[in-house]
Amino acid sequence: MSGQTLTDRIAAAQYQLTGSDMARAVCKATTHEVMAPKKKHLDYLVSATNTTNVNIPQMADTLFERATNASWVVVFKALVTTHHMCVHGNERFIQYLASRTSLFNLSNFIDKTGSHGRSPLVSSLAETS
Repeated sequence: MSGQTLTDRIAAAQYQLTGSDMARAVCKATTHEVMAPKKKHLDYLVSATNTTNVNIPQMADTLFERATNASWVVVFKALVTTHHMCVHGNERFIQYLASRTSLFNLSNFIDKTGSHGRSPLVSSLAETS
């Protein structure tokens, strides 16, 4: 068992049913698991930005949607994934983000999970830097 929550599995299945591999990869990169996004999902998203038929606004909107989640883990992983896309993805992704009047509005974010302190996710990300 991978440690994904039932919510993560249902969301990934919904995207798979609708045929959106890109949205499914975003969902899998931003799971509730307290660990860094998996490289295979990040690599898929980076390669998707280099294809001509990918919908960059949909990709960004899916990441923005994940950043509104109640779990700090999902929000943090959405931000990490977005950063990774800016650094390694096609310039079209950054250009789309730059064209938006508002991006991430985290001013109202309140962690509803009740977990505090240094997490294994932050530790694993610090080790990869």
